[in-house]
Amino acid sequence: MKFIFDLDGTICFKGQPVSKNILDYLERLQSLGHLVGFASARPCRDMLPVLDKRFRHNLLIGANGAMTYYQGELTYINYIPMKRANEILAILEEFKASYLIDDQWDYAYNFEDSHPFLENIDALNISKRVTTSDLKYIVKILVLSCDRFEELSRKLRELKVTIHYHSSEGTLDITNKGTSKMEALRRFGIGQGEFTCFGNDMNDISMFKEAHYSVAIGSFPGLTDIAKYCIHIDDNIEKCIIEELQKISRPVIER
Repeated sequence: MKFIFDLDGTICFKGQPVSKNILDYLERLQSLGHLVGFASARPCRDMLPVLDKRFRHNLLIGANGAMTYYQGELTYINYIPMKRANEILAILEEFKASYLIDDQWDYAYNFEDSHPFLENIDALNISKRVTTSDLKYIVKILVLSCDRFEELSRKLRELKVTIHYHSSEGTLDITNKGTSKMEALRRFGIGQGEFTCFGNDMNDISMFKEAHYSVAIGSFPGLTDIAKYCIHIDDNIEKCIIEELQKISRPVIER
């Protein structure tokens, strides 16, 4: 069986690492020969700090599906063509938006060094900040703030790009056209009905539509409407996630 997990708001919360209890259960599944993968809006660089060393060579789908690492090696990248990226950046400058750009590994940004979001960037010090012109690829652009956010969103949607709005953070992700977590899974060789997934937001919809079994964390309507099971977020969230994993995996473990 294949288990695919979103990270923020799904199995880790408020920027904290995934709990030891959850990771221990995932390791148990993995030790039985089942694939455990992670699919996040974070670039793979920033997925590593919330997972411990046991999982750093697992399947990592980052930037909403724009990059895939496996066994510590890049296996796929879907970058925004430079001409289109320059069009996006021109619009962001016009709207005076604050944004972060992710390369395959490095990054660039246009806001103050004191911005609190930087606490989430490169916690392991394995990449570096560069200028936009020094980026090899532009894989994802994250819009953190803008005074005319709705107007900006409409303008960006006129371009041939994929946009995900993250309701829990109030941010906007821009990736190349056709980018999704499900598309990344397909490219890796995982097809419709071949996996179980956990997620919490808009960027997980593509997986939920094709999963064998899906668990929505929280109350995002686009997911709860199609999920096989929903878990409410409260003080018992970790316990509930583990119990649901136990229920799903019991036939696998007892096999």
